[in-house]
Amino acid sequence: MRTAPFAIGAIKIFMLRFGKNARRAGVVAAIGFGAIMAVLLVAMAVLPLVVPGAELRRVAVQALAGSTGQKVVILGEPALRLFPSPRVVLGKVSFPLPSGQSLDAENVVTRLDVWRLLAGRVEVDDVIVEHPTLVLTGDGLTPALAVAPVFAAAQWPELRIVDGTIAWRSNGGLTRELVSGLTANLDRVADGRGLSLAAIFDWRDERVTITFTLDDAAGFIEGTPAAARMVLASNGAEARFQGRAALGPKPVVTGTLSAETDSLRALLDWAGIEPPTRGGLGPFALTTRLSLEDGGLSLTDATLELDGNRGDGAFLLKLAQSRPMLQGTFAADRITLTPYGGIRLTTDDGRTWDRRPIDLSVLEGFDLDLRLSAGRVVADETTLSTVAASAVLTSGRLVMVLGEASGWGGLLRASLSLAPGAPDPARSHGDAAGVEVRLEAEATDVDLGRSLDDIAGVRRIEGTGTIQVEVSGTGGSAAEIARTLAGSASISAANGYLAGLDAAQVLQRIERQPLSAGSDARGGRTAFTNLSGRIAITDGIGTVEEMQLQGKQVRLGMEGSISIAERSLDLAGHASLLPSSSKGATGGVDLPFSVRGPWDRPMVMADPLSLIERSGAALPLLEAVKSRAGSAAAEPAMDGAPGRKPTLPPTPPAN
Repeated sequence: MRTAPFAIGAIKIFMLRFGKNARRAGVVAAIGFGAIMAVLLVAMAVLPLVVPGAELRRVAVQALAGSTGQKVVILGEPALRLFPSPRVVLGKVSFPLPSGQSLDAENVVTRLDVWRLLAGRVEVDDVIVEHPTLVLTGDGLTPALAVAPVFAAAQWPELRIVDGTIAWRSNGGLTRELVSGLTANLDRVADGRGLSLAAIFDWRDERVTITFTLDDAAGFIEGTPAAARMVLASNGAEARFQGRAALGPKPVVTGTLSAETDSLRALLDWAGIEPPTRGGLGPFALTTRLSLEDGGLSLTDATLELDGNRGDGAFLLKLAQSRPMLQGTFAADRITLTPYGGIRLTTDDGRTWDRRPIDLSVLEGFDLDLRLSAGRVVADETTLSTVAASAVLTSGRLVMVLGEASGWGGLLRASLSLAPGAPDPARSHGDAAGVEVRLEAEATDVDLGRSLDDIAGVRRIEGTGTIQVEVSGTGGSAAEIARTLAGSASISAANGYLAGLDAAQVLQRIERQPLSAGSDARGGRTAFTNLSGRIAITDGIGTVEEMQLQGKQVRLGMEGSISIAERSLDLAGHASLLPSSSKGATGGVDLPFSVRGPWDRPMVMADPLSLIERSGAALPLLEAVKSRAGSAAAEPAMDGAPGRKPTLPPTPPAN
């Protein structure tokens, strides 16, 4: 108990002594800090007078040249500012570029290292370029390639760009803004060996963001692959890359690439690319392994999703040749083409061929070799299965081949080639005469009703049969091509119906009352056991070389022409009612008829003269008309008066 007062007293004595020393230390520290601040203030006041303007200009020019990779022209006099941080304000600066291009900045600020500045050395931490404007003409890659070497220089200061603009000047002097609102930061990472670029800018009225990181900038420039990462996003779309990349004499890129967008059509429109189809091109996603080496870009293990369709494949883009070449294979379980719409060859009402020009200019810039396989392909109400197809584009000629497919209950094979037409002297400036088209197709044992309806919108024949078509033509539009078509077509079928005419019923009615069938005979259908036809096509006109229909009750034969250009028919034929095998049946009826008018609604008419000849009541009338006409032709006309026309007797009642 006695030790407690002693300990407390000792502590009080120690605290008094220590507190006295602490107060002294605080006073000394305050005086020292004040002295240092005073020295700093004096230094800051004196430095602008001590550091020569030439040194500021030299250091600023050196920093700008190192940060941008370009020569620098400072239009004003550099000024040293110490508040709020040491920096050199250069004012307007120009960067001379070759080929009539220009890069100017309204103001450039170089921020200085304060500690080195206090030591009397002027060193730049970073460079801020405010409101720069880059104008490109001709080879727009020149400035970018000139900047590239500075990426490898770890000793150069970091670069900041504020509110930049990139424009393009045409040969005629018209300047068009490409990029605006550019804000970018170029930072050194990985102990100065790597770099990180982050940029935001406006392009086509949309905000674009990009980040790019390299772990070894020097190795990247020299050609040694370095770890690289990039993210590009805009307009509801985003692309990401992670892998290794190198510039050098031969660029090399390997890694994984993924991209997706809510609407591929909107992305193409924003990029100024004409969409290849009228419909579809909605949600899109791509994941692939990317490799760029020896002038070839390959996408392996690629998974593509578009409008609900999903497939796997591999693609190779060769860039080393004079023309880019894209090769690839693609496989899918199911492909739905309905969202993209069909190929429209007619006007909206479907009655005439489309006269809009066909443009194949998109096929002139590259070559193509693609292979496609699909378990099922759906287009509207048409479904094809086990589809194997290819598309080859060489020097502007596109050949699409359907190697084999199952559809409409049978097998399909087809080949379609499109190529620019030869120069036409009749056209202005010798322009090409549109497109050269060649089609070879064969449909074996197919449902003719469904196939012809799906392909040509015509449902006149029902049954199972085979169709072969081989045609070619040239023109600037579907209408012009239709007028130049040449080739052949054939059809053979069994056990079906010819829609739009009930020949047996018409002939039976004629057999009973000949004059009752003189009107339009459309309606019903004619059954047949065999149907065969062959058409030769020249200059858009199809000549029927053979058209025979054989049924249990009737036999039909036709000849004439089919105008492909006008989409009309001009056919003449004979219809025979076969004798019935039943007891007491009468003999057959043989009657000429004609088929004339548009494809969709032709008019079928029996020959009037044959009907009259078969009518017992009308036959005397016909003989009287023939006799009277012959007499009028033989009787000489009176002087000054024309010959008399025959007067027809009253028409007797119909038989």
